[in-house]
Amino acid sequence: ALTMGNAKVMVFFVSILPLVVDLATLTPLLALELAVVMMAILSTAMWTYALAAARARRFIASPRAMRMVNRGTGAVMAL
Repeated sequence: ALTMGNAKVMVFFVSILPLVVDLATLTPLLALELAVVMMAILSTAMWTYALAAARARRFIASPRAMRMVNRGTGAVMAL
């Protein structure tokens, strides 16, 4: 629900939808199918991000790993 209420996501889908689906032939059933597919894709993507963040959190829990992350991100910003 949080992702579906995100204005950036809605603007993206509203701008892309007319390029993918002919809105003149859009029926209520097709609109429902599109909504279900979009919810499935967004939910999968958000769960993937959440799992990756949980693993990253466990990885950087040690001071040594945090020091490596800080040095690496500092080097990227310096470049």
